[in-house]
Amino acid sequence: MRIAHVNFARGFRGGERQTLNLIEGLAELGVEQSLVCRDGSELQRRICPAKCAASVVAHPLLGHISPPAADVIHVHEARGAYWAAIEHAVRDTPYIITRRIPNPISDSYITRSVYQHAARLLGVSQDVSNRLSRQTGLPASTILSSTTALAMQPDKVRQIKRDLGGGPIIGHVGALHDRHKGQSVLIQAFQRLVRDYPEARLLLVGEGPDRARFEALSNGDSRIRFVGLQQEVGSWIAAMDVFCFPSREEGLGSSVLDAMALRIPVVASCVGGLPELIGDQERGSSVCDHDPGNWEDAIRRALTDSVARQGQLDAAYDFATGNGVGAMTKSYVALYEKILSDRYRGAPGENNIVGA
Repeated sequence: MRIAHVNFARGFRGGERQTLNLIEGLAELGVEQSLVCRDGSELQRRICPAKCAASVVAHPLLGHISPPAADVIHVHEARGAYWAAIEHAVRDTPYIITRRIPNPISDSYITRSVYQHAARLLGVSQDVSNRLSRQTGLPASTILSSTTALAMQPDKVRQIKRDLGGGPIIGHVGALHDRHKGQSVLIQAFQRLVRDYPEARLLLVGEGPDRARFEALSNGDSRIRFVGLQQEVGSWIAAMDVFCFPSREEGLGSSVLDAMALRIPVVASCVGGLPELIGDQERGSSVCDHDPGNWEDAIRRALTDSVARQGQLDAAYDFATGNGVGAMTKSYVALYEKILSDRYRGAPGENNIVGA
């Protein structure tokens, strides 16, 4: 079985991390793989040639003269779907599309045709799958994104805590993009919290277009730290006392799974697939609006209610570790095998979704 992954993202966010997670999981099983990506992308830089050969192209519509041999093409982001559809038209290679974001797909004829000819449509959360099914009129199943086995170095964690100084560390990992991630709410909640916790620190890991805006909103408060992109974020998350995720829209929020696996209390918004991770408050705390006062209250409870926090941490850890790379990989392998089995038997394949 040969799998060609397609991801044309230039940067490196959650979808790219999940692409790498699956590639590494499949490599452990000895599956032959290739990656079609943009030349100079972060994915190209991070891919291990021994696990997966990279085929770089300059544009999502190019690279079809000598594409990597594949039995199944796995699309990991929207532009890759067009590349896969061309391959399907030319070589009849089946392709699946994993949708990672809640945004509506284009209503154009071409885009609808691309989705209709996919062998399978999947979402990384039930929320994304439901939206995808409503938008396309086609069935879509769910395979959750995986927890990433983040490296956590105790010495590094201690150093981060020493460098930040002070009391509890409230943290977030993600692109500094308020329309998506909602960090302005977290900054305002923190500014309320420090009235009673003057030694607290707010740690924002990531870069994005709204950094200058957030720095202005912070009003020069040295307790609010912007540390930029960190290639290995495990130690940064492990240094936090509360991990906050105030997203305004979210497909799933795999960083929340990573915090759960590191046993860090989570406070998250109620959008997209996040409630599927938090559950009915049993694996963390949910805030179902973006009122800074309500976020302050939730963070305060996470810091002070040790009994509730311990129960949530145990449940969250079990959930996160149960949704590791191995579990996700197993689900995708079963899906690839079903597609190939259907083709071999001549059974109808396109959008004949199997449960995941």
